[in-house]
Amino acid sequence: MIAIKKRSFWRGNLGVMMLTSGLWTFGGQMTGPFWSLYVLGLGGTYFDIGLLSAVSSIVVVLPALLGGYLADTLGRKRMVYSLSFLLAANSIIYFAAPSWHWLILCIVIDAVAVGLRGPAFSALIADSTTVGNRAESYALFNIVPPLFGILSPYIIGVFMDQMGVVPAQRNAYLLLFVASTTAAALRFKLLEETLPTVKVERTSASKVLRESFSNIRLTVKVFPRQLWVLTSIGMLVGFGASVGAPFWATYATLDVIHLSNADWGLVTTVGMLVSTLVSLPFAWLADRKGRVKLVLPALLLSPVAILAFVFSRSLLQVFVVYVLVSALDSMGSAASQALFTDYSLREHRGRNNALWSMLGTAQTFSHGAMSGSLLGTAGNLLGGYLYGNVSMIYPLLIMAGSWAASGLVGLLLLREPEERAD
Repeated sequence: MIAIKKRSFWRGNLGVMMLTSGLWTFGGQMTGPFWSLYVLGLGGTYFDIGLLSAVSSIVVVLPALLGGYLADTLGRKRMVYSLSFLLAANSIIYFAAPSWHWLILCIVIDAVAVGLRGPAFSALIADSTTVGNRAESYALFNIVPPLFGILSPYIIGVFMDQMGVVPAQRNAYLLLFVASTTAAALRFKLLEETLPTVKVERTSASKVLRESFSNIRLTVKVFPRQLWVLTSIGMLVGFGASVGAPFWATYATLDVIHLSNADWGLVTTVGMLVSTLVSLPFAWLADRKGRVKLVLPALLLSPVAILAFVFSRSLLQVFVVYVLVSALDSMGSAASQALFTDYSLREHRGRNNALWSMLGTAQTFSHGAMSGSLLGTAGNLLGGYLYGNVSMIYPLLIMAGSWAASGLVGLLLLREPEERAD
């Protein structure tokens, strides 16, 4: 195997990915926290919010399968920068959408691009970490990009209150296009390949698909037992998020708690700040004391925090609860990502990520983690139906229950690795 050249942290791939993801986050944090309000503003319903999320969950599966194979054959860099350009261009369709129906096209393009790029993106980050600083590396990757967008939710929330949801969000998508195109160009220019050079032969799409399935089967055969435990926990986390996460903004603003858009933007901003402040100390503990010691408390306490959000009825209550949720997200996220990497062989990481996308496994244990596959599709549709037709509280209760189940599985079965993959 050809040795991968190591560079200093900030000048290497992690530094490049943090900078470019930060640029992306600047625009993304203006659109993401209010996406469900944009759907409603374009004429959609609560069920349509779940439907759009479900389309994303089901469409992403096949591209993720192909993306895992291509990441482990063509390499990580090419997949990351080329599909980043496609995702950036898609912001223009979001900007120009005359009705919510056009968002179906946006969602499909996003899902295909993210599915193809995701395994290479995750593998590139994993390849650029070392055993001794893995959790800290993931923590820095979770800290630095959000800093670029830390004021974005509040700023766009103020504009939404002044000029309306749809006009403000259209402007935000234009900003996202500029920022993400710049990020894609920098990735093309500055990233270095982390997969050893291999000879790539000309092949047909059908052959790639057959070999993708064959390689996934091979990957499954070498899965250690603890990786299956982690996979199961991630599926429960992802399912819960797919049911409840799309409705936090509408629950907090339009429907139950009745915060202003600026208030919700402020809460989101403070949550990002808290997450930034505590991520590195938690990661330091994960690298030195073990990942599981942080993952388990995060999983077990998160259902309590979700329930506290459900029963909040004032800005102060939401503020306190969201700070707690953000701290728990930071406690679990870097440690869980490092744990997945600890159990994954370098040469299988692209295909591992593809398999997790197919199964609907969230590798980042946070309340916003979204699940792909049929599992995520079922969760999105269930959440949309329950929120719009039965009770607005039910999707969040299911989310809390699914997280509680993941914590129980982790408590009973999850163990620290005796030896970590490089």
